[in-house]
Amino acid sequence: MKDLPLQRRRWIADTVRGHGAVTSREVCLRFQVSISTAIRDLDAVSQHLGHRVRGGLVRDALG
Repeated sequence: MKDLPLQRRRWIADTVRGHGAVTSREVCLRFQVSISTAIRDLDAVSQHLGHRVRGGLVRDALG
């Protein structure tokens, strides 16, 4: 169970790198987690990869 946040965050990072963005709704639907959990994961990934926008995360121009 401890690996689940890591798996979600890795998927978020891969998706942002590949598609340029990911929404909190996508995270909720894919992993069956609450919006609060999705937001925490997006916040964590945004520290290294992109920036938070309302409803998701987008890749930084240099990321």
